[in-house]
Amino acid sequence: MRALWLIGVLSALALGACQPPDETAHEASACLEAEETEARIAACTTAAQDEALPAELRSQALSARGDAQFEGGDVTAALRDYGSALELDPENPGALLGRASILINSGQLDAAEPLAQRAHNANQSSRSNELLGTIALRRGQFPEAINFFNAALEHEPRLATAVSSRARAKLRSGDDDGAAEDFNRAIQLDGNLADARAGRCWLDLNADRELPRARGDADAAVAADPSNVEGQLCRGILQLRERQWVDARASFEAVLAIDAGSTTALFGRGIARNRSGDRGGTRDMNQARDFESNISGRFAQLGVQTN
Repeated sequence: MRALWLIGVLSALALGACQPPDETAHEASACLEAEETEARIAACTTAAQDEALPAELRSQALSARGDAQFEGGDVTAALRDYGSALELDPENPGALLGRASILINSGQLDAAEPLAQRAHNANQSSRSNELLGTIALRRGQFPEAINFFNAALEHEPRLATAVSSRARAKLRSGDDDGAAEDFNRAIQLDGNLADARAGRCWLDLNADRELPRARGDADAAVAADPSNVEGQLCRGILQLRERQWVDARASFEAVLAIDAGSTTALFGRGIARNRSGDRGGTRDMNQARDFESNISGRFAQLGVQTN
């Protein structure tokens, strides 16, 4: 949806550029339509560096290159491209929302909000609504978050990420049934969406129901995104319940490699180590208790014996 909109903008701008229309339109199209990330970056670089093109067109090319950099895992380069795009066109919605998204992912909500709001004020879209909803969700403003996600889905009814995020807002509001319905819908729309798979895994685990499905969701979440901490933790707990000590330890260690302060992962690893004959696990468990005194009770509620 967003790519098609950008193609329209770039193609329209190309008609007013100094280059022959066909050549400029081809540059714009290649910038946005190339399937390989490196090819898209190269095409967008060509358009961005062509000073014969209007500033707005070059800004769109930089923004599109930023998207490609982000997809390729280079967050620093993406931020740089979004910044350069905004220097050429301060109201470029793609650059505003791209930069806001990265800031949200790094927890900088106060810095992200005005960027997302500027883009939203200029053009209310599924993406601007979704980002503002994510900010509200992380701030604990659940009714506002649900409203934003509803608005995003009015623009794009099959936007699985918005459905999954709305599920989390409903869950935090105490609406477990509504959350379950949304997680199910998100997974129907995108079976590889790690956020929805991990969310449903924990919903089932906490309710002690549908545990085979929960395990399948955990495995799917980790397969789609090995860095998904929630998915790794849910899988680790289920592996403890299934007495799969070696696998459980691996799941918890994957979490600790990302978040060394996770008491759940530390305590879970300790149980797995002890059960597999490594008495050093007691040290892990005691260290976790130092930070969370009732962690044994929490594991017991999840169906895991700790002694």
